[in-house]
Amino acid sequence: MNPTQTLDQRIKDKLAEHQGEIEKHKNHLGQQMVQVDHRHQQFTVLADRLMKDIVRPRLEKLASYFDNAATQAPEESGLHQGVCVFKHTDRFPARARLELGLSHDRQAENLLLTYRLEILPIFFDFPRQDECLLPLQALDDAKVAAWIEDKVVAFLDAYLRLEIHPTYQSDNMAMDPVCGMSVNKLHAAAQMVHRGVTFYFCVEDCKKKFAEDPDRYLMGKRKTS
Repeated sequence: MNPTQTLDQRIKDKLAEHQGEIEKHKNHLGQQMVQVDHRHQQFTVLADRLMKDIVRPRLEKLASYFDNAATQAPEESGLHQGVCVFKHTDRFPARARLELGLSHDRQAENLLLTYRLEILPIFFDFPRQDECLLPLQALDDAKVAAWIEDKVVAFLDAYLRLEIHPTYQSDNMAMDPVCGMSVNKLHAAAQMVHRGVTFYFCVEDCKKKFAEDPDRYLMGKRKTS
């Protein structure tokens, strides 16, 4: 009898066992990929609906309140990305881009909601991004809508600061020639043109006093618009 015959058989058995484990693992991976692919398809159908019914209508509602805002078409922003852009204006002297997106985790088991905000130039801190993970199975539309609406309001918390932030509004500021207070031209209580120059007032009473005797307040140092 060959002295290594027993060992030879044991080696063959072990190699066969190992190959069996490899095949089993490959079959398991194949099944997993089928499941993942199915979940990807489910995600696509679900995300299409959420963008149509929840995300884009809310971005369009937000844009309707601003003359300088517009939502991007899906071919511009991406199939599952909703984008609203805000142009630079005197009232809001910065460019802004709000993005609300839908994606999924690696195994396509959870829906990932994303929030991205860009304001340029930047002169104050604000939350620029956030995420929320929700299970794809039995997804609650109300939770998706609530999160999206919270992010729209979070955007407003940041964007509306442009209208009152001193650095952004520096070009809009003028001095009331009567009381000497700093007045935002866009929100002045009153204004008056005198000798071709526009003057701004914090209250109507200051305008009345100025109208009665402009030279008394100007004293050769008129503040122009």
